[in-house]
Amino acid sequence: MTIKKKFVLALIAYAGLGVLAWTTLSDDPIRIGDWNVKLRSGTLLVLGLFAFRAALFFWRTRIEQDREEDRESAKPAE
Repeated sequence: MTIKKKFVLALIAYAGLGVLAWTTLSDDPIRIGDWNVKLRSGTLLVLGLFAFRAALFFWRTRIEQDREEDRESAKPAE
């Protein structure tokens, strides 16, 4: 399975989890330290951070593959 397919599947999974979280969790605030955080918003924030992390990994992998392909094409023919 290619990295692009894995990335798309991960984003679909995060979107599905976000929809499920939005529809099933209450919007009651919970106290974390000195802040009141809404449960639904906090969950979506965490899912968004995971999706952002997946995007960073995907972009990094694509850049590394492009650089490797450039090195391969720049090698002199033997």
